Amino acid sequence: MRGASAATTGQAPVARHAALISAMVAIAVAVAIAAATRLVTLVPHSHDGLGTGHVVIDVLCVAVAVLVALLLLTALTVASVPSHGRTERASCVVPWASPGVGAFANASVWATIAALAVGSSAEAFTGFPGGHLAACAALAGGLGATTGAVHLRAHRVAVYRSFNVVAMLLAAGCLASMSLTETGEWWARNFSTLGTSDDVAAVWFNAGLLLSGAAMAAMAGRLVRGLARTEYRARRGALAIVRGLVGIIGFALAGVGLVPIDADETLHNVFASAAGAAFFGLAAGTPWLVRRMPRRLVVTSIVTLVTEVLAWVVYDALGWASLTVFEVVAFALVFVWLIALVVTTHPERVDADVRADAPVRAELPVRAPSDRGPIPVPTSGAIALGDRVRTAGIPTFAFGGAPPTGMQPSLARST
Repeated sequence: MRGASAATTGQAPVARHAALISAMVAIAVAVAIAAATRLVTLVPHSHDGLGTGHVVIDVLCVAVAVLVALLLLTALTVASVPSHGRTERASCVVPWASPGVGAFANASVWATIAALAVGSSAEAFTGFPGGHLAACAALAGGLGATTGAVHLRAHRVAVYRSFNVVAMLLAAGCLASMSLTETGEWWARNFSTLGTSDDVAAVWFNAGLLLSGAAMAAMAGRLVRGLARTEYRARRGALAIVRGLVGIIGFALAGVGLVPIDADETLHNVFASAAGAAFFGLAAGTPWLVRRMPRRLVVTSIVTLVTEVLAWVVYDALGWASLTVFEVVAFALVFVWLIALVVTTHPERVDADVRADAPVRAELPVRAPSDRGPIPVPTSGAIALGDRVRTAGIPTFAFGGAPPTGMQPSLARST
């Protein structure tokens, strides 16, 4: 029994690592495809009888795609290495990567995805001040700065690093679809149009939704386990409810990818509506279910709810934006809230904050039983982390009178 349990426990990290590596490879390939496709549209080439122009462009695109894929894989590896692996494990693949380097690598991947996404849908930003180039700079710069700062604060949390890759997988699948699709102005209709072209572009979009949604549902328990800390005072059954809502969002996203809108519009919309309703209940209900939830997460919940309502008003009531804009905002808010949940509640992150604020070593004067003066006593571990330790000072022989005759003073003190 003991051997079977050990074998089962050992298989889980191996499966997670294999899934993580597969997702990283898929992200690198998707971004490389988008970069090569964008290069084809930007580089002018001639069409002569021998077709040499096509050959040169094809070779150039393949070289760029391979280079981008290698750079992306390197950046993803650096960003996904555990913090203890950077400093303690000599066998680590990238032992030289500091937390700052990991944050820069993570920001670079997200900024690249944002820049290529804007470039693949440049016509959608014709009304933006400065055109798609200004939008590219604003979105790529803002997303890169935000994700870099978050990664620098939360790089110690293993579930954050895994979920960050899950979010990248969804974004990269959508990016590859946006760069390859031939559905025309899909942004003027709805985001799900990317999955209706019945070609490789649709495969990327639907597979990204299916895999990222399934991963979110599988990680639901790990994502919410930080709320079980006693200081948050979660109500009875609160963790099960929050975990269930996260699982519903994951299954609904997978359903959106599994059932394209042109295959069954009603069922597709049911999945999409279930994801939106579950997230609304998650952001609105968690502050009540968890009575002392961190203030930052409460503020994040309020901001996400207000943003989602405003996006719906802008789309449905005012007609200033397409359904695509609302769907993109809704998808983004789900991942923003879940990452905020992990960053603010997980033990690795909370204990790291306490460890940084607490003194590493302190000396407390303790009165010795002899006349030698105070003896400095180092404090560390639980006391340095702020854990409350109850002590009671009981005089030696308080219940037994004076020490027996002939006992050595040192023995009496130790007793």
